[in-house]
Amino acid sequence: MENWHTSGYLVVLSNRNFRALWLAQLLSNTALNGSFFVQLILIEHITGSSAHLGAVILSFTLPAVLLSAMAGMIVDRVSKKSILVWSNALRVLTGGALAILAALLPHHKWLEFFFLVAIYLLVFVTSAIGQFFAPAEGATIPLLVRSEHLLAANSLFTLTFIIAQILGMIILSPLGVKTIGIVGSLWIAVAMYIAATLCVMLIPRDVPARANALNGASAVRRALDEVREGWHFAITHRVIFIALLQLALTNTLILTMAEMVPGFARRVLGLQPEDAIYVFWPAGVGLFLASLFIGRFGHHVPRELLAVGGMIGVAIGLLGIAWVGMGSVIFGEPVFTRFPELYLTTSALVMFFALIIGMAVATINIPAQTIVQERSNDAVRGRVLAVQFTIANAVAIPPMLLIGHLADLYGIPRVTVLVAVGVAGVAGVNAVWALTTYRAARARHLRA
Repeated sequence: MENWHTSGYLVVLSNRNFRALWLAQLLSNTALNGSFFVQLILIEHITGSSAHLGAVILSFTLPAVLLSAMAGMIVDRVSKKSILVWSNALRVLTGGALAILAALLPHHKWLEFFFLVAIYLLVFVTSAIGQFFAPAEGATIPLLVRSEHLLAANSLFTLTFIIAQILGMIILSPLGVKTIGIVGSLWIAVAMYIAATLCVMLIPRDVPARANALNGASAVRRALDEVREGWHFAITHRVIFIALLQLALTNTLILTMAEMVPGFARRVLGLQPEDAIYVFWPAGVGLFLASLFIGRFGHHVPRELLAVGGMIGVAIGLLGIAWVGMGSVIFGEPVFTRFPELYLTTSALVMFFALIIGMAVATINIPAQTIVQERSNDAVRGRVLAVQFTIANAVAIPPMLLIGHLADLYGIPRVTVLVAVGVAGVAGVNAVWALTTYRAARARHLRA
C-alpha cells in the first residue's frame, strides 16, 4: 500500500498545474459561496420569507437544468482552459453588477420589486456561467493527475469546496456584512473572481477529446446525438447513475439548508440572519474533518456503504436540529426571546447536530464523486458531469419550492422533521442496494 505522502494531498499539490487549478477553485468557490450567502442575507432582511429565499436559490439552480447538457457537450469539444478563464472573467462582470444593485436598493425602496427581480436575474446569469465552469474544472482534474492519485485529488477538491463554503458562507460573508457591509462584501467577491481568472491562465492549454466542430446543416442533430450519448452512458452504467443520484441528494440538502438557515437563525432562534455563523459553523468543520478522514482512510471501506452511513447521519442531525427548534413552534416566538437563559445550551446542541450533518454530507459526496470520475472516460466525462449537474439541480428544485412555502406556513422545525424522514427513507433504499452490490462483488471475488 502506498503511504500517505505518495498517494495523498502532498503529491497532487506538488503538481504545479494542479495547484493552479486548485487555487482557482478555492478563490472562485469562496467568492461564489460568499456572495450567494450575502444575497440570502439581503433577501431575508428585505422580505423575511423562506419562499423568497427559495426564489433566489431557484435562480441559482435552474440554469443547471437548462444548460448543463449543452455545457457538457461544449466542454468535450472546446479547450477546458478557455472555458475556465472566460467563465471566471464573466463572473467578474455579473458580480460587479450585483454589488451596484445592492448599493442602489436602500436608496430606492419604491423600486424594491424591480431590484429584487434584477437580483434574481443576475444570480441566474452568474449560475449559468458556472454551468460551463464546473464540468470543465471536473474534467480537467484527470488530465492533470495520474489515475492512482485521482481519489486524493477528488478528496482535495471536495475538501477545498468545503473550505470555500466555510470561508465564504460561515466566515467571510458574515464578517464582511458586519464590517464593510453587504456592498463591500460583494466587491470582495469580484476581486476574488479576478484572482481566480489569473490562476486558471497558468494551466496548460488542453486538446479537446472531441476536436470536430459543430457546424453545417447537421450541427443540431449531432449536438442532440451527443447529449443523448452522455445521458445514455450515465444512466446505463448503474453504479454511475446511483452515484449521480447520491450527489443530487447532497446538493438538495445543501441548498435546502442554505434556504432555511437564515430563517432558522432569525425566526426560530431570535438572531440576525448573518449571526447564523455562531451556531452553524460546526457544519463546515464537520465537512472539513470528514473530507480529511475519507481522503486518508476511505479506500478501506466500500464506497456504497460510506454513502449509506452518511445518509443516516444526515437524518439524525436534521432530527436533532428540529428538536432543538421546537420551542419556537410550541411557544410561538423565537427560542432565545422566550428563554434567553438557554442561549448557551441551545447553541451547543445546534452546533453538535450541525457538526454531524457536515460530516455526513462529506461521507456521501466524496465516494460518489470519485465513482463518477473513475468510471467515465475522457471522451464522455464532460457530458457525464453535465448530466450530474442537471440531475442534481432538477432534483433539488421541487423540494426547495415546496419547503420554502411549507416553512412559511408551518414553521422551519416541522419542515426539518419532514426532510429528515425523507432522507432516512432514501438511506433505507440505498442500504438494500449497497448490501446487494457488496455481496455480489464478494461472491465474484471468492469464485475467482
